[in-house]
Amino acid sequence: MTAPPTVSLSPATTVTPQPASATDQAAAGRQVRADIQAMRALAVLLVVGYHFWPQRLTGGYVGVDVFFVISGFLITTHLLQHQPRTLRDLGVFWGRRIRRLLPAALLVLAASLLATWLIAPATLWHDTATQAVASAFYVQNWSLAAEAVDYMAADNVPTAVQHYWSLSIEEQFYLGWPVMILIAGAFIRHRGGRVLPGVACVIVVVTVASFVCSALLSSTNDAAYFLSWTRFWELGIGGIAALVVLWLPGAGDGGRTLRALLTWVGLAGILYSAFVFDDATVFPGTAALLPVSATALVILAAAGPGFGSPHRLLSLRPVQWIGDISYSVYLWHWPFVVLLPYALGRPAAWPVKIAAVGVVVALAWATKVLVEDRLRGRRPLGVPLRRSFVFALAGAVVIAALGGGLEWRTQEASRGPSAAVGDPCFGAQVLVDPDCGAVHGDELFTTPAFAAKDASPAGEDGCMVSGSYVDREVCTYGVRSGQVLDIALVGNSHADMWLPALADLAEKNGWRISTYLIENCYTVDRRVDFEDKRTRNCFEWNRWAISEARNGDYDLIITGNRSLQPLLGVPEPKMERAVTDAYERVLRSWSEAGRPVLVVQDAPRSGYEGDPTDPECAALHEDDLAACDAPLTERAVAVEQADAARRLDDERVQVFDPTPYVCPQDVCRVVVGGVIVHYDLHHLSGTFVRSLAPQLEDAIARVVEG
Repeated sequence: MTAPPTVSLSPATTVTPQPASATDQAAAGRQVRADIQAMRALAVLLVVGYHFWPQRLTGGYVGVDVFFVISGFLITTHLLQHQPRTLRDLGVFWGRRIRRLLPAALLVLAASLLATWLIAPATLWHDTATQAVASAFYVQNWSLAAEAVDYMAADNVPTAVQHYWSLSIEEQFYLGWPVMILIAGAFIRHRGGRVLPGVACVIVVVTVASFVCSALLSSTNDAAYFLSWTRFWELGIGGIAALVVLWLPGAGDGGRTLRALLTWVGLAGILYSAFVFDDATVFPGTAALLPVSATALVILAAAGPGFGSPHRLLSLRPVQWIGDISYSVYLWHWPFVVLLPYALGRPAAWPVKIAAVGVVVALAWATKVLVEDRLRGRRPLGVPLRRSFVFALAGAVVIAALGGGLEWRTQEASRGPSAAVGDPCFGAQVLVDPDCGAVHGDELFTTPAFAAKDASPAGEDGCMVSGSYVDREVCTYGVRSGQVLDIALVGNSHADMWLPALADLAEKNGWRISTYLIENCYTVDRRVDFEDKRTRNCFEWNRWAISEARNGDYDLIITGNRSLQPLLGVPEPKMERAVTDAYERVLRSWSEAGRPVLVVQDAPRSGYEGDPTDPECAALHEDDLAACDAPLTERAVAVEQADAARRLDDERVQVFDPTPYVCPQDVCRVVVGGVIVHYDLHHLSGTFVRSLAPQLEDAIARVVEG
């Protein structure tokens, strides 16, 4: 699962209060419900705690689910009490949402863009600019969903605006929910039916459908965490709670003791989720039922004053105050989480985090008073109504312009290599010529911003099979006639990362490279366990690719893999041996078919989840690149395919090992010969691979010549 990054809280919305019960609420004046404001406070505290101290509050991300339910309840209550009948009614509703949400949101977006430019390394600028523009148009969740299923983007560093994903889901809900109610109401009135029961049926059906999507997708698709249709059911549960209050006026009645008990049970469910769930919990899916139903229970119980009731606790002035500023607290806290380590040059210690939280609260209070409260009323943005929409469009355009400016600065910082790949001391060649000097080189020939995107062209060319593994894509690189060598490149992304060097050699020598490349699935004759339909599809794809390489008219097979997934049905203690045996059988089948094989041994990685990538570390320590280096013992990876090749002891199956060039003298370098070695945590950069072309060419010659 993708680790839950950030959550979102909207500003307080008024609703008919519940001084005694849900039934009494229907007749009371418009006030802010103390229990709902308290849950806002709880939700934002869970989120802030999770983001600043993720190891202590492992499930604090459920704060978003708490708020989604609250938001669905409040918005549905308003829409059912003031049912939209015309387009102007929709405009009035949307105008109110614009005035409540956008002023503070746009302010923090602009501040985050500026702070990223001033504080963060250039490696973060592109993603920040892209996500800020997506946030301004409230499609941030879709941007992150695309990255969640992009294997090559899995190591992307969080940006200071990533937390707008849940605001995007809310705004999409605010856009579609009233339209659904308007259409349903109009249809039911036209048919002479009762509007509330009919609308209720539509709300229940949409909520159930969304929940089914969430339950089915969450365990198989990392993008499900961000998708609108896997999240709408949480807001829909809030809508169903509103229906219960409005349509079944007796449902909320009951003794004070019972309502107090139900409230305590609901609060306990939320807190249990926050302390027991963690990043390994499949989410949202069925797991989200606990915090969602617990929040709905608190809303429906509507506990009032009395012995044993949490009402006094929930009504405490500090609790209500945090609820009042919760939206701005949320907006400001995440940029501090992301940017503070860059400003300090090191991870923040807990006293610094405490101080940062204090600054966040102060900024949130100022934003609430000076921005939210002043602009959320009918003036100056609400009269005439069009002003609200002009403001929204103008704000989005301004953010897009700022994002474009940051992207322009990114392009300036993303220049390509400042020296030719063939220079004698460029990249890996610095280790070949003793006259070249220091291993790191005298200067950076590739900038960090360039290196962060310095990947193989196969992904952009559509030559890397991904998704559910049903495609059978073969691409060719190099000349298409009169080839000296016809080569099949087979494997996953750890074969693909050698394509830049192979493509150069193909152009130079008149070779042709045909690619059989697939994400994550590795080249064995057993089923790789993905816990979904990819298990079978990976197996079928491997059978096809192995056969094509064996039976095709190829002069050489080059293969490389990293074995990240387990084999199906193999216990962990026997896994490495089983993987090696599976590789050995494939390599033997190619060799027995008369195909020379070069296994490119997997290179040591640059770090692990949570570590800076090579480009990021180089940007932070450009004056002391050695600060990013690490012993080979900390960066070595399993090399089962290379082990299988060596075990075969077959002159037609040889190994090219890049380790001495990535980790010379058993020290893994972030920069070698002025070239940044990796572009993410475990893939070599295209430029560094190209600097190894002479060594790779020699290895190819040895195996072909036998």
